[in-house]
Amino acid sequence: MSTSDMQAQWQAVAAHQARLADCRMLDLFADDPGRAARYSLDVADLHVDFSKHLLDDAALHGLLALAQAAELPRWRDALFAGDAINNTEGRPALHTALRDRSATPLWVDGVDIKPTVAAMHRQVAELASAVREGRRTGASGQRFTRVVNLGIGGSYWGPALALEALHTFSSSQLRVDFVSTVDPAPLRRLLADCDAASTLFLVSSKSFGTTETLYNYQAARAHLAARLGLDAASRHFVAVTANPGKAQALGFAPDSIITFPEWVGGRYSLWSAIGLPAAIALGADNFAGLLAGAAAMDEHFSSAEPARNLPLLLGLLDVWYASFWGFGSRAVLPYDQGLRLLPTYVQQLMMESNGKGVDRAGQPLHEATCPVIWGGNGNDGEHTFYQLLHQGPATIPTEFLVCAQPDLDLPGHRQRLVAQCLAQAEALLTGAASLDNPHARCPGNRPSTVMVLPALTPHTLGTLLACHEHRTFTSAMLWRINPFDQFGVELGKRLAGTLERELGGETVPGVAHDASTAALFDYCRSRVGG
Repeated sequence: MSTSDMQAQWQAVAAHQARLADCRMLDLFADDPGRAARYSLDVADLHVDFSKHLLDDAALHGLLALAQAAELPRWRDALFAGDAINNTEGRPALHTALRDRSATPLWVDGVDIKPTVAAMHRQVAELASAVREGRRTGASGQRFTRVVNLGIGGSYWGPALALEALHTFSSSQLRVDFVSTVDPAPLRRLLADCDAASTLFLVSSKSFGTTETLYNYQAARAHLAARLGLDAASRHFVAVTANPGKAQALGFAPDSIITFPEWVGGRYSLWSAIGLPAAIALGADNFAGLLAGAAAMDEHFSSAEPARNLPLLLGLLDVWYASFWGFGSRAVLPYDQGLRLLPTYVQQLMMESNGKGVDRAGQPLHEATCPVIWGGNGNDGEHTFYQLLHQGPATIPTEFLVCAQPDLDLPGHRQRLVAQCLAQAEALLTGAASLDNPHARCPGNRPSTVMVLPALTPHTLGTLLACHEHRTFTSAMLWRINPFDQFGVELGKRLAGTLERELGGETVPGVAHDASTAALFDYCRSRVGG
């Protein structure tokens, strides 16, 4: 569809926003008694109520027409077909292929990639089973009782979230820890606490060029070598990488390298060998259940009609609020401790993907795009930041998640938790009038989505995370953004490399820092440098 058609549809949606600018959501419910049912969806394991939004049928139809004008169906088909939709780097985004267990080939550059994916998952399953069953041991023959994953970004958030959310499925004989940051404190505490003879380190890095991971690997290897001997220490390290040659050069034995394809993107990598910590802790069958849950959402996103397509509708709401209403943030509030890392996982997924200022052609964007994603455990949040949600001057669209299941061992707890979640969504909608005390007035009319999960299972978690991936893709296509590169991340890395050398006493020719950075450098150099 032409640019003019896209602009015309964009203007049509803007007209709907202007029409609804003063609407009260309670009036929408009064005018449409069936609104709650019509604006709810049951998809795979998720029940989602999106009736509490500043949206009526006409505006929704306008957003759906905007998705059509943006050629979302064509881009979605290209995603699943393995086309090179990452135009800035000239490659496909194939995370959906990582959980597609069908027998249908997927041809990319004349090669069926399905056998490569299957071989990777066999490697993961075999190593996970060997560690869990005590067949893969340390140098002294002791079975591993502790696994430590060294990795940052996508090599950390996905596996860490999976283990936290699915802790009831984890092996009681294994403890899995994560160290991501180059801050020495976490690694120092872990090394002081672990038994070298029974600890396995997974070093997860796509390129083995990630500074934080390399620093932590070298420190951990030196620690184990001092206690076990250099040759013995090698038995305690496994590389998870797309660059096996670099891993071997760094001292990993060939049978201790698990590879994944170079086309796997970091924030979309849980489904690949990067998920090895989850596979070890949960078992290969439960890891397969995670993949199956994501595949179920893939099938829904690729085939469901637009008006009943969950990630598509959620992506449209993201565009609706960020670009047309000017709401600059979105809160993700899980009412389940197991999902406490979800806000940060979604933060990376959305903000690293869609935090762009230019479109696919490199032209400046003139509308607001990606909102700030933030949040935390919902119950704790009630006693920290919910004041802002209810009475702050800014409207912040909010997303609640809760599991509706009985807890027989602690009766009453789950009922209270669900009640508090639903009450917060209700309070944001209805508000509270107070004619005699303006400090007690809550304006209400603040939009929210409520997701209800039957329980936290591998399948459910996979469904939920894939839903967030596809909503991110949907909003990117409407904003005309390439969500699969992250050049902004690289600038700071390059600058840090130079400053690190200078802090170590090296003179780097041709480098001139701004006055503020130069002053901070001088202050820090004598304290941390050479």
